[in-house]
Amino acid sequence: MNKDIFNSYFELGLIGMVIAIPEKDFSEVNNHLCKMLGYTKEELLKKKWSELTHPEDRDLNSKSLNRITTGEIDGYTLEKRLIHKDGSTIHVSISSKSSRNQDGSVSEIFSLVQDITERKKAEEEIRKSELKYRTVVENATEMIWQLDREGNFVFFNKFAEKISSMKSNDWKGRQFSPAIHPDDLEKVKTVFLDTLSGNANEYEVRIQVAEGLAELIVQTLPVYTDGEITGTLSFGRNITEEKKAHRALKDSEKRYRTLLNNVPIGVFRSTIGPEGGMFHSVNTALARMFGYENPDNMIKTRVSDCYQNNEDREKFITNISRDGSVSGHEVQLKREDGSNFWGSLSAKAVKDENNQIKFIDGVLEDITERKSIQEALRESEERYRRLLDHNPAAIVVHVDGKIVYANKASLDLVAASSPEDALGKQIFEFVHPDYREIVLERVKQCQADEKFAKPIEEKFLRLDGKSVDVEVTAIPITYQGKPASQVVFWDITSRKQVEESIQSNLNELNKTLQGTVDALSSAVETRDPYTAGHQREVAKIACAVAVEMGLPEDLIEGLRVASLLHDIGKIKIPAEILSKPTLLTDIEYELIKTHPHAGHEILKSISFPWPVGKIVLQHQERMDGSGYPNNLKGDEICLEARILGVVDVVEAMCAHRPYRSSRGIEKAIEEIRQNRGRLYDSAVVDACLKLFREEKYSFANT
Repeated sequence: MNKDIFNSYFELGLIGMVIAIPEKDFSEVNNHLCKMLGYTKEELLKKKWSELTHPEDRDLNSKSLNRITTGEIDGYTLEKRLIHKDGSTIHVSISSKSSRNQDGSVSEIFSLVQDITERKKAEEEIRKSELKYRTVVENATEMIWQLDREGNFVFFNKFAEKISSMKSNDWKGRQFSPAIHPDDLEKVKTVFLDTLSGNANEYEVRIQVAEGLAELIVQTLPVYTDGEITGTLSFGRNITEEKKAHRALKDSEKRYRTLLNNVPIGVFRSTIGPEGGMFHSVNTALARMFGYENPDNMIKTRVSDCYQNNEDREKFITNISRDGSVSGHEVQLKREDGSNFWGSLSAKAVKDENNQIKFIDGVLEDITERKSIQEALRESEERYRRLLDHNPAAIVVHVDGKIVYANKASLDLVAASSPEDALGKQIFEFVHPDYREIVLERVKQCQADEKFAKPIEEKFLRLDGKSVDVEVTAIPITYQGKPASQVVFWDITSRKQVEESIQSNLNELNKTLQGTVDALSSAVETRDPYTAGHQREVAKIACAVAVEMGLPEDLIEGLRVASLLHDIGKIKIPAEILSKPTLLTDIEYELIKTHPHAGHEILKSISFPWPVGKIVLQHQERMDGSGYPNNLKGDEICLEARILGVVDVVEAMCAHRPYRSSRGIEKAIEEIRQNRGRLYDSAVVDACLKLFREEKYSFANT
């Protein structure tokens, strides 16, 4: 290149240029370099490289110049920082080439100087961004993994390593996961292929972990590189405990549904309209009672068509309109085929805000056999229930309480339209006031212990003012060099609603069960007015004795139900025998003695949570085997029946009967004291005696 062309290029100003000679660092500089460093050409020619180089980079520069001087190299390229005239720092790339004399000494060094400050800033921003997202991903409390198009693992985050007990490097090159349950592998492969076609997928899968089998809910997305799908990215959350809880609730609900379905008693809801009234709902037992194959067929029938005599229906409507309820209303009814049967109807009117009857809830017992041979069938009530599931997880990172990162799921959860609606705000702005102190304490504890915070339930406030139930976990992390908390939360509003609904239904089922027990108990007292209140009084004393003995609540509740029903078998005894004002004959007494077995037959198919039928069957057994119906002895008799046997005797002796007056509490106490250990359980007698001696219980009529 001739000198004129070189000089033209030198001054063109596209890049900084320097010519140096051994005696001087800057013998010639172009205008572009002057502008780059903020000096005039005259000022710059008086400078040395060391003056303009950042102190931390001077050794780097001097070492490169020494290597040229010694002849080790002819040129070099390096990046370093220069100091601008105004004191600011400039990142530059310098490429230098030496020219030598015939003796090998350096005659001059020609250098090109390029300003790379903006490039360096961009690289630093990329590095910070990459570190930020890597920090979030690596500390996420859900499994995150990436597969290539062949299904081989490309990435596996720390939480996934923890769950699977395998390191990320152990997974690389593996196709899918050996931890996947064999029965779920085909489903995973099908989802993988569908995702490679551009579709996002959500599915559940089982994997083998150290503790056994875990259930995950997985969201899988296609990964694009330069517009082409190069693999899949998956996010998996452990829902094992949620599944267990959901199954437990379903099992509980199923148990109560089975209990109602096994009760052979008709249940209905109807209106009393002028057109004869219509059924809103009927259960299977009622439908079959009227000769219909299923409830759907009967529900089309008018209520008035089910009565043999319309006068009976009018009487029923009059009574329930006046009293609000009817109990034990005996009426002749008509089946679908026209045949007749007798029923015992108990019902309650449900009224609206204007005190008008909205509908009638009732139960019906077929008492045809009882009307002909003085025997009754079983009675009960049906219950009604409803159910309702999850939302995806959200991630938030906050430093000193200020949100510095929020993913899309968290923005959706709080109804944010853009990240700006959440970033920079205090995390506590989104926490419901009732939970702020708890959350603040958890954040402090999490940072102090440097441990994963176990999930808790709390409430978040959305930007639209609504609150949402969430399940929250947190883990302390370092975010951009600062201590931070990474919070993972899930919208559990639907789950909470489902749980509350199921719990409400279970409460209603318990109420209905209690109502059924009361109705069955009342059935005996309706037929035997002289013993009215006997079962309830026995239930009160029996429970008091059980409490005195320190027995568990569940056993006491079963004892209470059995006590209320212990004479249910008497509905099969002719009413004239039950209310006979004189002593019974031997034959009549033998008939009375059948009531425990009759009660057991009535109750045995009802799936009570307690052994009610067994207790009723054994309540007349005695410790020495002299009782009935099976002459059981000692521990062959269940504890509840032993308690009921003692209390039944005490209450019966204290109560008035048609054929005798009350014998009084002292006679009753003397009876059980004298026969303690022979007829009656010693521990039960002791508790009963203590109850009356210490005046913890007394009869109203004694």
